Amino acid sequence: MAYLAPRLGHFRIFNHSVSACRLLGMADMGLALSRSPLERLNFDNVALKKLPLDSSEEPGVRQVNGACFSRVKPQPVTKPRFVAVSHEALALLGLNGEEVMTDPLGPEYLSGSRVMPGSETAAHCYCGHQFGQFAGQLGDGAAIYLGEVKVPPGQDSDLLRENPSGRWEIQVKGAGKTPFSRQADGRKVLRSSNKRVPVQRGDVLPGCPPPPEQAP
Repeated sequence: MAYLAPRLGHFRIFNHSVSACRLLGMADMGLALSRSPLERLNFDNVALKKLPLDSSEEPGVRQVNGACFSRVKPQPVTKPRFVAVSHEALALLGLNGEEVMTDPLGPEYLSGSRVMPGSETAAHCYCGHQFGQFAGQLGDGAAIYLGEVKVPPGQDSDLLRENPSGRWEIQVKGAGKTPFSRQADGRKVLRSSNKRVPVQRGDVLPGCPPPPEQAP
């Protein structure tokens, strides 16, 4: 299941078009028309450029020291398919929902079975307290960072105020284990993933109070 951050606010769907800066030959034109819309995303992965990266790319669960991110390789799934698609979230990236849904490569790219051009897959390391005690190394045990996509032309000005970085981070959840996976992490089933969608959408509705951990 793919996720988009920061949290979604109010938005309007818009049509995004791509213009060419040169004349295309017939062979080039056929290639351009056949490309997956997800291959047109403009990645700018600032987090991996500015924050410390794990020097090791050893697979499997392990202790990570002195790094905020570890590069990981998503583990493909067999015959992925879409169960539900947020057209509004795709519009934030300048994508048309119907176009993505009918794209043969769409489920592969958004399940982590195939890596999009410009994407850099990594897992975030963090620590904190759980149940009143310091838990030591935690981190993304099931979520994988796919990268940050630049805001496309025509983005709603209200969204730009909410997201002044000018980038949307994409994650995939359930694409395999990371160095921070725990016993049951790595893969996710629909019953534990589906509940996140209505909760996240409801959280941005007018008058809906934030959950206790987000309250000021």
